[in-house]
Parts: sequence; structure tokens; C-alpha cells
Amino acid sequence: MNAVPSKANQTAKWHLIVLVSLMSMVGPFSIDTYLPAFESMEADLGVNRILMTKTLGAYLMAFGASTLVWGAITDWIGRKPVMIISLGSYFISSAACALASDFDHLLWLRVFQGLGVGGALIAGRAMVRDVLDTKDAQKAMAYVMMLFSAAPALAPVIGGWLHDFFGWRSIFWFLAIYGIVVMAYAVIVARESLPQENRSSIRIQEVSRVYLRTLQSPRYLRLVFILAFAFASFFVFIAGAPTLLFDVLGLDASSFYILFVPMVSGIMLGAVVSNRLIHYLTSRQILTIFITLMLAISIFNWSLNYFAEISIVRVIGPLALYSFGLAVIMPVLTIEIINCFPKNRGSATAMQSFIQMVFNGITASFIVASLGTVLSNFIITQIVLILAAMTLWLYELRVR
Repeated sequence: MNAVPSKANQTAKWHLIVLVSLMSMVGPFSIDTYLPAFESMEADLGVNRILMTKTLGAYLMAFGASTLVWGAITDWIGRKPVMIISLGSYFISSAACALASDFDHLLWLRVFQGLGVGGALIAGRAMVRDVLDTKDAQKAMAYVMMLFSAAPALAPVIGGWLHDFFGWRSIFWFLAIYGIVVMAYAVIVARESLPQENRSSIRIQEVSRVYLRTLQSPRYLRLVFILAFAFASFFVFIAGAPTLLFDVLGLDASSFYILFVPMVSGIMLGAVVSNRLIHYLTSRQILTIFITLMLAISIFNWSLNYFAEISIVRVIGPLALYSFGLAVIMPVLTIEIINCFPKNRGSATAMQSFIQMVFNGITASFIVASLGTVLSNFIITQIVLILAAMTLWLYELRVR
């Protein structure tokens, strides 16, 4: 396979950005598309909300665990083969979910979905950093964030339509079709970006040594957990969306757009701002300003809902503001994390994804499940998580 030149032409660059965006959208589609169908699936499969939420946690934890394997493989055989294998397995497991006969089968198939798809995300991010220098990579990831951010808004709307017209199984058929279409696009436009001489060994000892190095790097771990805590404080409301909309606000399956469209609008605006700020501020300045802003928004969210009656605007408005801040810091943190290990970008990305996805899985399976239907529990959890991110960032500023 031909290596992608270090200065890719504009057409190839935009193909790469679109491809990485489409592959990144697999995650939100896998998480958000079936949320409107929770009540129907619970009735059809004979389970409760806590068990249904575990299908989300199982997917996320499997996704996270698989990234460790995919990271080593993508540094061994290259980026493009991993994309194709990963998306192909996602297609098969999504189709199998549509045919699941009971809850236990669905739960295990969600695990296989998560195991399969992680490779595409790892390979795509590593390819961006292979092809572009740090500043251009940050700009590219901001564009990815802009395109990718459409997924959380579209997913529940598409899922609600499919559920209403064709039943919940059609949602997984949609995911299968999406997976195979993105795989076909990868086959056509992706060009291998990892030269043969830069490939790593797949030997267990070598792979373990690389991952051990990431776990022994204090700066890498700080940055990874800053991102994990910041995202989890937002993900609490994504994983808890059925509870927030059905139980707290009293809405139905067709109303998910009310929550997701404002949040996604915040993400899109934040990605645009992040792309512009890179030209004027350092990474350190961007992260300091916007992590502080996110903590302030979380505290404002608590005070707003503590002193006033619960309403759609008071619940969703602060979340849209928070998503704006999150979208600004994510591209910056992602590239900073990858830059910690320039010779093992796939493995560095994989360990970061592993930690974040397992953290999200714990959030969905255990934290959200323990919050009940009390809105203040969600907001306090958000404050605790972003406060943890802020504490780590202040320590990073001190030792850097």
C-alpha cells in the first residue's frame, strides 16, 4: 500500500476528515439511536430500565477494552486494514442485534458491537496525526468535531422515526447499513499512512511494554483523565436521557430532539470556536479558560434548578452551554494526548480510548443507574466529575 505523503493535498485531507468524522459518528449512533426505543424494548424483552441501561454500559466497556488490542494491531499492520476489519465486524454484529431473540442475546451482541467498532476510531485518529503536524491535526480534529457533532442530534431523531414506523429492530438494521456504507467509503478513499519501517511488533511483550509506558507517564495519565472526567460529566445526561425525558420532564420518544439538538448545537459552535482559537491562544490557555467555564456552568446549572421549578429550558439550556465548552477542549486534549507518544500514536490513542470508554461504561451501568429520577442527583454528579477534571488540570499547570 502507498503511504500518504506527510503534506497531503487538500482533496485527500478533506476525504480523511470526512472519513474520520463518519467513523467517529458510529459511537453516537450506537449509543443514542436506540434510546427512544427503551420503553418499547423493555416491554418486548421483559426487562426494566436498569437492565436496559446495562446494554449501553456493556457496549461502552467492550468498546474500551477492545481499543487496547486494536491500538497494537493498527501500529502493526497499518491503519486502513484495521478500519475495514473493524467496520465489517460492526456491520455483522449490528445485523445480529436486529435479530436478537431475547435480552441476554441482545446484551452479548452489544458486547460484540463494542469489540468490533473500536478499531475504526483508533485507526482514524492515528491517521490524522500521521498525516498532519500538531497545529493542522488540531484543526482537523476540530473539523471532525463539527461534522461528528451532527450524530448525537440526528441519532435519537432517526431512532424515534424508525421505532415509530418500523419497530425497535429497524434501528439496528440502520446501524448495520451505516457500518457497511462507511466501510465502503474507507475502501475507496483511505490511503495507508503508516510506513512499513515505522510499524511496531505485535509480540505480547512488546505490546505490553508500550502500554506500560503510557501508564507510567504521569502527564499522559493526567491529560487522559482530564478528558475522561470532563466527558463523563456530560455523558451522565446522555446515558440518563430516557430518565430525564420520560420521568423528569414527562416527554415521549418523539421528543428526544428537544434534548439533543441544543446540546449538539453547542458542540458544533464549540468546534468552530476551537478551530479559530488555535490561531490565537496556546493549548494551555484554551484548556484553562474552558475547563473553568465548564465548572462554572455546572454550578450555575445546580443553582438554577435548586431555586426554580424544573422546566425544559432550565434543564437543557445549561447542558447546551456545557457542551460548547467540551467541544472546545476535546480536539486540543486529544492531540496533546497523542503527542505524548509520537512513535506509538495508535497505542497512545488506544489506551486513552480504553480509559474513557470504560469510564463511560461505568457511568452508564452504575452511576446513572444509581441516580434514580431526581434531577439534582444528575447535576451534582456533573459538578463532582468536572471538579475532578479541574483539579487535575491545576496540578498539570503546576508541574508542567
